Amino acid sequence: MASPTSVLIVGAGPTGLCLALSLLKNGVPVRIIDKLPTPRIGQKGNGIQPRTLEILYSLGLLDDVFKRSCHIKSLVVYEMPGATKIAKEITLTPQIEPTPDKPFPNSRAIGQDRFEALIVEHLERLGATVERGVELKSFTQNATKVSAELVKLDGSVETADFEYLVGCDGGHSPVRHLLGLNFLGETREGEGMFVGDFIIKKGISDDYWHCFNGTGMGLGATPGVKAEGASGEVTFIFRTAEIPGLSTIMATGPDIEGIKHRLSNREGMIQAFYEVTGRTDVEFGEQLCGNWWRPNIRMVDSFGEGRVFVAGDAAHTHSPTGGQGMNSSIQDAYNLAWKIALVHKKLAPPTLLDTYSTERLPVIATMLQKTTDLLNKTMAAFQKGVANPSVTNEAWERGGELQQFGVNYRGSTIVLDERNPPEEGAIPSAYGSGAGGVRAGDRAPSAPVKGLGEGAEKLFDVFSPTRHTVLVFTAGEAAAKGVLEQVKALPEGVAEVVVVAPKGKAVEAAGARVVEDVDGHAHSIYQVEQDPTIVVVRPDGAVGAIVLEAAGVGRYFSKVFA
Repeated sequence: MASPTSVLIVGAGPTGLCLALSLLKNGVPVRIIDKLPTPRIGQKGNGIQPRTLEILYSLGLLDDVFKRSCHIKSLVVYEMPGATKIAKEITLTPQIEPTPDKPFPNSRAIGQDRFEALIVEHLERLGATVERGVELKSFTQNATKVSAELVKLDGSVETADFEYLVGCDGGHSPVRHLLGLNFLGETREGEGMFVGDFIIKKGISDDYWHCFNGTGMGLGATPGVKAEGASGEVTFIFRTAEIPGLSTIMATGPDIEGIKHRLSNREGMIQAFYEVTGRTDVEFGEQLCGNWWRPNIRMVDSFGEGRVFVAGDAAHTHSPTGGQGMNSSIQDAYNLAWKIALVHKKLAPPTLLDTYSTERLPVIATMLQKTTDLLNKTMAAFQKGVANPSVTNEAWERGGELQQFGVNYRGSTIVLDERNPPEEGAIPSAYGSGAGGVRAGDRAPSAPVKGLGEGAEKLFDVFSPTRHTVLVFTAGEAAAKGVLEQVKALPEGVAEVVVVAPKGKAVEAAGARVVEDVDGHAHSIYQVEQDPTIVVVRPDGAVGAIVLEAAGVGRYFSKVFA
């Protein structure tokens, strides 16, 4: 008989924790395990893109994230030799004013360890804890359950049954290996780097990230000047954190292998930095963590099999250039959670879970292409010297598509667009920029509205990770009534109807929430030209359907519940 705990989540990084939070908010019991006895230490992927901020808002995390994070700082590159005069300042993510459709347009930075701790706090408020020092040893599955063998720190073994198992257990994922999924791609042995977190006592400003592009590690070499017999190009980057005095130090470059052995301990790393830059005024404190990293550019060919799935780094690994990894991983979790919830509640068939893989595969494949392209440009910049006037800032800029507003599921089999039906055989870009306006499968934009009550002022306050939201753009009561009849035929709690009335127009719709468009923004953002226009927003914030009559709502949900 299956355990009362419905989902076993293996791995307590951002992916697993966000998945657990999403499932718990949907009323799905979870169990979260992690093989390490204590939380991981380290900044790792610290950039949160605007689209992910919107997800965190939906999950109730964003206020705490804003309080504990900082903006993405500019990068200063120093002239060599000397390493004190700034050669150029690179704005990684220009600050953008919020707009009605994008209220959180600017990326934030928070160390991954502190981000994880923040999510755990929210999980604990819901009664969930992370079981640390518990490792998944093996599992079997059949048509009704997954049986997992768990090993604890004291060596004891537990066998437990679950409805589903999700591996959020990193790039070396045991779940992926046990499931036998292919992990396709390449490992770039020659482009490794040292990554470590250090306390910096003085000499480095917390206001910027810092880049020292040095040459020459040979005996008697002048820091920053190429010398005969020298090891060559080595670059040190200090990525200062939101906590004063804390920096992630990255050492890389075409000739980093020549000093790799010296970077394995604190004293060797510090001495190498001094020799490359001559900046002996920089005083180092404690080293908190450190390891050797190399680009591992890979992805699965399926995000799961049967009742077992993978998400995050267990499903895709890539260069950190562009800050897409953790963000894409959280979106994996958000896509999967609402589907598991519907199937767990027996409101949708298990085939709905197949769309997790078919929707995420094109997104991740495109993401890998973009981050790899950025990696190539970054390594070329290191080769020439970042301060070199011929090196453009293109490798460092993090705006545009990298904000992930354009990530979409336009090609999904469970979205329905009757306003702008896709061309037969057309393959849409999964990382599109929203070309052609809002389509089914796109991110559902926000817009200012009135009538939600105190503290609620935008469509994002209407959307929910626990149900569909059916937006009815209409000035008439008949259209609203027709949609309400369609939704009443659905299982209770699956969807809520929200009537978006034009400014100054009162619409009566018993059983629906009625809001008033502010200055026509909602109608404009959603390109409403016909009354009614009906937009169904999924629990993951994607547009499930755009239809022009009430019956279209039923046609959409027949795809989800088929």
